Amino acid sequence: MLNRINDFLDRYVLPWPVRFLTFRLVILATIALLVPLILFANNTVMVLGINSYLNVMSVAVSSIVLLYATIAEVQRRKIAELQEQRAQEDHQHVTEMHQLVLEEMAKHHEEIEDLKELIAMVQGKPHERQAAKPRQNLRELHPRGHPRFAMENGKK
Repeated sequence: MLNRINDFLDRYVLPWPVRFLTFRLVILATIALLVPLILFANNTVMVLGINSYLNVMSVAVSSIVLLYATIAEVQRRKIAELQEQRAQEDHQHVTEMHQLVLEEMAKHHEEIEDLKELIAMVQGKPHERQAAKPRQNLRELHPRGHPRFAMENGKK
């Protein structure tokens, strides 16, 4: 219910004070009211009226600035969370692709060794299979090590 009220206010009500308060003529008129405030300092009713108007404008502008700064901060947080989620998904994808490449390289190594053995057999020479080089653990190479690859990484 509160979200619907906020959406209604954001769409239909709050833009009007913002348009009014950011209208150039209203800004110039408000600044221009400082002159009669000084010139007619002896007229208490006029001074109090102008002062009240300026106080209300000050509070309204401050409130609107705070409101829109808060809305912008919430939007920035959502964007940052989405970017972090995408980065995690991309990281997972790259890690899986890298694993597939390593598996394919191991298969190719075995196939090459099979071909070498076949060629050696045709030539009547003995062939000694070479073991694949042990793979380097790339997770240990990462500056943050194994925790970087944990599913909870990046979550609060």
